[in-house]
Amino acid sequence: MSSENRAMGRRKSTLTAFCGMTAALSVVLMLSGGLIPIATYIAPLLASALLLPVYMEFSRRAAWGTWLVTALTALLLGMDKEAAFLYLFVGWWPAAKAPLEARVRGKILRLALKTVLFAACVGLMYSMLIFLLHMDAIAADFGEMGRWMTVLFFAALVVCLLLFDRLLTPLGVIWQRRLRPKLRFLRR
Repeated sequence: MSSENRAMGRRKSTLTAFCGMTAALSVVLMLSGGLIPIATYIAPLLASALLLPVYMEFSRRAAWGTWLVTALTALLLGMDKEAAFLYLFVGWWPAAKAPLEARVRGKILRLALKTVLFAACVGLMYSMLIFLLHMDAIAADFGEMGRWMTVLFFAALVVCLLLFDRLLTPLGVIWQRRLRPKLRFLRR
């Protein structure tokens, strides 16, 4: 029994350390969003891609926990609130992708569902930023762009999220075949 307890304790320690380091790296990526203007949209996607190994190695619950810790830390510490809210609203996707794809059959239905889901998340995020939190700078940016450019911006953001979704599958393969074998602590 004691060897089983030690193995379980080692697994929990590995889980805690791996999730903590992933959350820390994700927060560093999120904080870079305030330094480089285009990183506002890239940093949340890169940070959420880091949830993929957590999901694949441990569990969906561990990935959701890591996402929550990263989102709250980025909201509290981040200079770029738009990037932090983008992570909050769509950064959970790597933890939800596999279960959703397992339940929904048919490529067209799955694509339509993802499109609607991403559009709803982005729309809700910007509505919350503009109307609830009164972030006037974002409202002014959309006002300067005009109605059609704003619609085009939303459409481009949803397309980017769909491309990100498509990229997660090869990233998972790279993790399994190339990166995971090099990490000894995960082989126990």
